[in-house]
Amino acid sequence: MANTKISQLPTYTGDTTGVYLVMDNSGLTETFKVLKETLIGSSGTSGTSGSSGSSGTSGTSGTSGSSGSSGTSGSSGSSGTSGSSGSSGTSGISGLSGTTGSWTVTPGTNNYSFTVDINNTYNLWVLGNIPNGIIVYNATVSVSNTNVPVIGYQYAWNYTGGSSPISFTSIPAQIIGTAGAISTASPPVASTNTFVFGIQNNTVSGVTVNYGYLKIS
Repeated sequence: MANTKISQLPTYTGDTTGVYLVMDNSGLTETFKVLKETLIGSSGTSGTSGSSGSSGTSGTSGTSGSSGSSGTSGSSGSSGTSGSSGSSGTSGISGLSGTTGSWTVTPGTNNYSFTVDINNTYNLWVLGNIPNGIIVYNATVSVSNTNVPVIGYQYAWNYTGGSSPISFTSIPAQIIGTAGAISTASPPVASTNTFVFGIQNNTVSGVTVNYGYLKIS
C-alpha cells in the first residue's frame, strides 16, 4: 500500500460505527487512531416537528350554472258530461186549412159552384173585380150532411155605379138560420154541401171571378 494515493483507494460503503480514523498530532511527531464518533460526534436526536403553517385564503365562488329548460305542458283534462235535455215544449195548434180557385165567367148568365166536405164549419167567399163592375160574397156556414140545411149566414153585394157589367143573380139557397131561433126547415136543394152562384156577365168576353173557403172547425 506504500505510495498509494487516497484517491486511488476504493470507497467504503458499509456501516462506519466503531470505525477508527488515523491522525497525527499537531507536531506530526506521533500517530494515533481515533473513533470516528470521537472525531465527528455521534448523531443528535431528531428535532421536534415544526408548527403547521397558517391556512390559505378561501378561493372565490364559482359562477352559477345556466337555468334548465322548461318542462313540457301537462295533458288537458277530460271533458265534463253533457247536461240532461230539457223537456219538450207543448205542441202548437194546427193551422187552418184553406182552398182557393177561380171561374172564368162567360158573357150571359150562368151558374158557378164549389163543393166542400161535410161535418165542418167554413168561411166562404167570392170576389169579382173588373172595370166598372164588382161583386162580393161572404158567408159563415156549418155543413153537417148533404141532405139537410146548412146553418149560417151570408151576405152578397153588387156594384151598380158603372152600368153593372157583372152582377150576382142568385146566391146559395140552402143556408138557413135566424139569430136566437130554432129552425126545422127542409133543404131546397139536393146536395147542400155544393154552393151555387148565379152570375151575369154583360161584357163581350170572359171575366175572372175568384172564390175560396176556409175550414175553421
